[in-house]
Amino acid sequence: MLRRLACWLGIDADAALKLLTFALAVHDIGKFSEAFQSRQPEIVRRCFAEPLPQRLDDGLRHDGIGRLFFAWLVSEGRLPGELKGADVDVLAVILGASFGHHGKPAADPGTGALHTQLNDRMSHRSREAAFEFFGWCASTFAFGRLPVGHDEGANLASWWIAGLAVLADWIGSNTTWFPYATEDMRQLPLDHYWQEHALVRARKALTETGVLRVPPKPYLDVVTLLPRLSAFPLRPAQVLASEIALPPEPQILVLEDATGSGKTEAALILAARLIDAGCADGMFIGLPTQATADQIYERVLADIPGWFHDPSIVSFVLAHSARDQTLGLLRRLAAVDDQLRDEADTATLGMTEWLAQGNKRALLAQIGVGTIDQILMSALRVKHQSLRLLGLFGKVLLVDEVHSFDPYLRKLLLTTVELHAAAGGSTILLSATLPCDLRVQFLRTHARGVERGLRCSRPASARVRRPVDSGEGPRVESTSYPLLTQWAPSMQRSVAEFAFPAAAHSVRSIPVDYVARLEEVLARISLWHERGDAVVWVRNTVGDAIAAWSLLAQCFGDAACTLFHSRFAAVDRRRIQDGVLRGLGRDSDAGMRRGRIVVATQVLQESLDIDADQMVCDLCPADVLLQRMGRWRRHPRDDSGNRLPAGAAADGRAPSAVVVFGPDRDAVPDSAWYSRFSRGGAHVYAAHGVVHRTALAIGNRIDLPAQFRTLVETVYAKDGPELPECLRTAEDRALGTASAQSAHADNNAIDLGKGYGGDRWTADERIGTRLGDSIEAVLLRVTESGLEPWACGRCDPDEDVWELSAIRVPGFWLASSESPPVIGDARIAALVESLTQARPALRHRLVIPLSTGEGGAATCEFAGSSRLRLSYCDRRGLFRSPG
Repeated sequence: MLRRLACWLGIDADAALKLLTFALAVHDIGKFSEAFQSRQPEIVRRCFAEPLPQRLDDGLRHDGIGRLFFAWLVSEGRLPGELKGADVDVLAVILGASFGHHGKPAADPGTGALHTQLNDRMSHRSREAAFEFFGWCASTFAFGRLPVGHDEGANLASWWIAGLAVLADWIGSNTTWFPYATEDMRQLPLDHYWQEHALVRARKALTETGVLRVPPKPYLDVVTLLPRLSAFPLRPAQVLASEIALPPEPQILVLEDATGSGKTEAALILAARLIDAGCADGMFIGLPTQATADQIYERVLADIPGWFHDPSIVSFVLAHSARDQTLGLLRRLAAVDDQLRDEADTATLGMTEWLAQGNKRALLAQIGVGTIDQILMSALRVKHQSLRLLGLFGKVLLVDEVHSFDPYLRKLLLTTVELHAAAGGSTILLSATLPCDLRVQFLRTHARGVERGLRCSRPASARVRRPVDSGEGPRVESTSYPLLTQWAPSMQRSVAEFAFPAAAHSVRSIPVDYVARLEEVLARISLWHERGDAVVWVRNTVGDAIAAWSLLAQCFGDAACTLFHSRFAAVDRRRIQDGVLRGLGRDSDAGMRRGRIVVATQVLQESLDIDADQMVCDLCPADVLLQRMGRWRRHPRDDSGNRLPAGAAADGRAPSAVVVFGPDRDAVPDSAWYSRFSRGGAHVYAAHGVVHRTALAIGNRIDLPAQFRTLVETVYAKDGPELPECLRTAEDRALGTASAQSAHADNNAIDLGKGYGGDRWTADERIGTRLGDSIEAVLLRVTESGLEPWACGRCDPDEDVWELSAIRVPGFWLASSESPPVIGDARIAALVESLTQARPALRHRLVIPLSTGEGGAATCEFAGSSRLRLSYCDRRGLFRSPG
C-alpha cells in the first residue's frame, strides 16, 4: 500500500511514510479546542484562562474543528517551515482524509470568516498550543516537498488514507495498549514519549490485534492447497485453474460453469495462485446471502489457513459463524469504554459497534467470508466506507452467484470492481452463466479502474488517456460454455477466453413438465411422497412458500415438511439449513431422505449442495430456473436414494421430470398473466416478458450444458423473440425500474475522482445495498426478568447470541408505521430503550421484542394507526398477523 500511495502522490516510499505518519499524528488536533476540552470541566478550570470561547457546543465536532484549524493556518500563512514547499491543495486532501477518522468526512469549514469560526471555538492559548504540536509533528515527520500536479493522485489516495485513519484511531484510542498518561508521563518531552512509549506500545498493539498479514507459503499443487480434492479426480474447471498463466498484475477472471461443477474450488485455486504471484496477500469471498457460508467452510475453507506460514495467527473470519479465527484481541475490545461525556461517537464506541457484527469483522481479516453487502458498501457514501475499502486492499475479491444480482446491486458491484482495480486488486467472479454484455461490462470496468490507478501515478503533464477509458476496452468473442475469461493490463484490448469440457455429471438432459394448476402440483407431490421420494418445491416468495408449506403440512404432517426461507432468525435458519443438508445433502442416505418434503425460496438455490429426487420450481427467469434445477438429481443414486460411488453408472432412480409451475404458457397472455399466478412473484421478477420468454423457451426438455448460454441469451436478448403487446408495458416498466435503480446506485456511490469528502453521507449506513427491500432487525424474547436475545439457549455458549438473533424484515411492512416504529407495550418499550442505550450496536437495527402467547407463536405489537403486529415461530418464521 505504501508504494502505491507514494506513486499516486509523486514521492518516494520513505517520504510517503513520513507524510502518512504526520497526517495521522495530527488527526485529533481539534481536541486542543475548549469546545472539546469542556467535556471535562475540571481540565478546563485548571488549564484554560477565562473567558472561554462562546460556541462550545454548537454541533461542530473535534474532527471538524481540526479541519477548520488547518484551513485557518493556511489562510493566515502560518504553516510550519517544513510544509512551505508542499502543494497546499494536496496536503488539504491528505489531512482531510485523516480528519475523517470517525468514518465519514469531517465538516467542511468553507472559505469565509475562518478566523471568526475558529475564534468562536478555540482561544488564542489553545490555538497556540495546537500550533506548537502541529509544528512538532511537521518537524519530526518532515517529508519534504509535495510536487505539484498530483491532485488527482491525492484524491485517489485519500480514500485509503481515510480507512487507515479509522483503523489507527480505533487501535490508538484503546486503553488496552494505550492507557491514559500518568502525571509523570505528561511531563516527558514529546520526542522521548514518541520513541520510548508510543512506538513500543504501537508495535505490541499491531502484533496482538492481528491486523498485520501473515506471509503465504509458496504454491505447490492443488492437492497440497486443498487436500480434500485428493479423493476424486479434479473437475475440468479445477484443472484449468491450476494450469493457465497468471501474470503478476491486477486482473479479472470470470468463471462460468454449471452448478455443482467445482467452481468454488477452482476459484480458490486461482486465488491462491494470484497470492503466490504477489498480486495479493489475502482474500475476501462475497456471497449473495448468509445461508451458504457454513457449508462452504465445511467443503473447502477449513484448509485455507494452511496456505500461510503460521496458520494459527492468520485472521480468518467466517461471518455469522462460531468458526471465527478472529482478529487477535480485537473482539474483546467491546468491553473497553473510553467514552467521554457528550462525545458519543468515540473511537472505541465505533469499534465496538463494528466488531459486534461478524459480517463487518470479516472485512478486516486476512481471509474473510461474508455477504456481498459489506463489500458493496465500500462504494457507497455510508459511515466506515473507507474502512471497508481498506479491508479489501491487497486481497483477491471473489464474488459468487454474480448472475443473481438485481440492477442496483450489479451497478454497485461494478463500482466496487473499479475501486478495487484502481488500487491494484484482482477480482474473480463466479456464475452459472452471464449474458455476454454483462461479462463485457465487468471486464471493461476492471480495465477502467486499472487505468485510473496508472494514470494517477503520473503527473498531470504526463497523463495520456488510454483506450480502455473511452468505453472501448477489452472485447469478448467466445460464446462457448463452460468458459473462463481473463483480462490483465498487459493484454490491452485482447481477452483470454478458455473453453473447457463440462464436468461429466453436468452433461445431462432434464425433462420438463409445465403445470399451470396448483391441484396438479399437489397431486404430484402426494404421489412422490407416498413413494418415499425426497421432494423440493422452490417458490418465488416467502409468502408463497409459507402458503404451500401450510397446505402440505396439513396433508402430510409437520414432521415430513420443512419450510426454509430467509425470514428466520439466524440461529433457526442455521438449524433448518443444517437439517436440510443432512436430509437431502450429498451424503444423505435412503433412510434420511425417505418422504422428506422441503418448501423453500431462493435461499436453496445459492451454493447449497442439495440433491432432490423430485422438484417443483415456480416459473422464474431462465438463469434463476437453471440455478434451481441444479439441485435436482445432483448426485448419482440408486433406486432407493443411496449415493452411488464416484465413477458409477448412470443414476438409478426412476425416470422423472422437473415440474415447472406457472401461468398457462399456451394461452394468449394479458397484462395480469404473471401477477394472477403470484402477485409477489410478479414484483420480484418484474420483467414479465423475460418470464414469458422463459416459459416458452424451456419447452419440454433442457439439454445441459449446451443450452445454458443459449437459454439465457434468448430470454434476455434485446432482439429476442417478439413479446405480446400486453406484456410490453410490464417489460418497459421493468427496464425503466432497472435504469432507475442503476442511476440510484450511481447517485449513492462515492466519486473517486473528487477525493474523500462531500456532505451527502449517512451516519448509520442506511443507504444500504438492497434499495430498502429489507431492514436489519434483531429478535428478543421477553422474559420475567427483562429481555434476552432470541438465540439464548439455542446455540453454543461461545457463540454470538446477538448476531444469531438477527433477521431481516421486509421494508414495506413498516411503510405505514412511525419511524422508528413504536412498541405498543410501554413497559417493554422502556426495556428496549434501556437495552439500546447499553448496546450501541442495536442503535440502527429494528428491535423486535417477542412475548409468547397462545398457539406457540411469539408476538410483538407496534403502536400507531397501522397497528402492525409481527409474529414468529421457529417453524414458520416471521410473519404479519392481524392486529
